Amino acid sequence: MTTEPREHLITVAPGRRTPIRELGDPAGFPVLFHHGTPSSRHQAAPFDKPARRHGIRLIAFNRPGYGHTPDTPPSLASVGADTIMIADALDLDRFATVGLSGGGPYALATALAAPERVTAVSIAAGIGPWRLALPHDPDDHERHLLARADAGDVATALAGFRADLAADQALLGIADDEAMVDAYFNGVADSELRWLTPRVREAWAIDMREALTSADGYARDNVAWGGQWDIEITAIHCPVHLYYGDRDTLVPEANGRWLAAHLPKATFVSLSEAGHGTATFAHWDTILAAIRPSSVPE
Repeated sequence: MTTEPREHLITVAPGRRTPIRELGDPAGFPVLFHHGTPSSRHQAAPFDKPARRHGIRLIAFNRPGYGHTPDTPPSLASVGADTIMIADALDLDRFATVGLSGGGPYALATALAAPERVTAVSIAAGIGPWRLALPHDPDDHERHLLARADAGDVATALAGFRADLAADQALLGIADDEAMVDAYFNGVADSELRWLTPRVREAWAIDMREALTSADGYARDNVAWGGQWDIEITAIHCPVHLYYGDRDTLVPEANGRWLAAHLPKATFVSLSEAGHGTATFAHWDTILAAIRPSSVPE
């Protein structure tokens, strides 16, 4: 049996609404999905079938600054609080949460926002506080912008990250979705794109056209998790499952190993011969099976 995705809007604060996309099993165990950077709720589309296979009601939503969702100041904790408001609006009592790539820190923030309600967290190649996890990373440009944020000049840091996204945003001028996706991955070896199936390509194009309409979300994310975190992950006491690719150069395993060293109940999984795309798109049966409570029947 197939089920069409369900779309609706939820108010998370006065004058601020976010679009919600529900996939998987409508009667399944709820899992709140935090998309990557830059991305949107549409990134979850390829995970509809795995969610149905594992009895998961997968609930994805746009973070502030993505698409037409109003922007807010950079913060991890505030998105955690927003996520709980979404859970309240959907009458969810207990639920799990997952974060993909740039969404990883927000999944952790959700666990802290309602520790009595979040049963588990899964993170697929999620970024950590990368200046701590990778102290010798040579990306001086981003370090310079984040140093401005550290000094209190958040506006300049945000402006710099917005400018960084201009090249990707220019791809929206390509009318044909296939050509746009091809242009995005131009120069990447085919061997690194085995995860980019026709279904994922279709979702990627829809996601890009939503996520890149504004650079605010991208900038907000980079400052929120690139700067000093406003959450204390050592206080997370639910299980956290960490999945990282051993060939991932975008979000190296060092991010996950740093998180594993600081989380009280972490399980770290190294995915063999996996780059970032494989780590984030090719293992959702494993990710959802681990996060699904054992008391929920197959």
